[in-house]
Amino acid sequence: MGKALSYIPPSLKGDKVVVQLEEADIVEQEAYWSTALIGFSIMMMDIISSNFAMISDRDLVMQSGPYTYRNRPVILRNWEIDFEFNPECLNKVLLWIKFPSLPLGYWSAEALSKLASVVGRPMYIDKYTAAMERISYARVLVETDISHPLPDRVEISTLSGIIQQNLTYDWVPKFCVDCNLFGHNSDECQKKQKVETEEPQAPHP
Repeated sequence: MGKALSYIPPSLKGDKVVVQLEEADIVEQEAYWSTALIGFSIMMMDIISSNFAMISDRDLVMQSGPYTYRNRPVILRNWEIDFEFNPECLNKVLLWIKFPSLPLGYWSAEALSKLASVVGRPMYIDKYTAAMERISYARVLVETDISHPLPDRVEISTLSGIIQQNLTYDWVPKFCVDCNLFGHNSDECQKKQKVETEEPQAPHP
């Protein structure tokens, strides 16, 4: 059975009708969804969600990726209050970054946060990096805007001098900046190619 609703008159600003949402209006939904992960299957255009008992359980699942759904890559995101179920707006994705041969002296959370911030918003260090059980590379999960180019090298200025540090990615989804969709890049965009073929050609002199 559904929930009963009440009539609450909207506000008027001049001749414009405005619906004002207060913190009390969304606190219940925020509490419910705060432990949720949103998964987006790129090729199938499916969006799925899962709720966990605790935020730590959600974070553990996030840190154990990447994942596939029906043998297709899945992009995971923490739920946010303004999350929109629109595949065309999901240009922010979570990517695992590796820093090969990064000196162990720079494996602190602070140093890795600075390094990962070159790509986007740092989220987590993986468990092997945190425990230093695998020292060939450090691995960090970062939220980034896939519509922007991803760096493959960063310069680190240290007290001992300059280090040129390489970056690699576990997986990078194809994203077309022309039609703002996943699954192909700009060179493969059929929509872009169609527009180009339909544009009138300038007459020869």
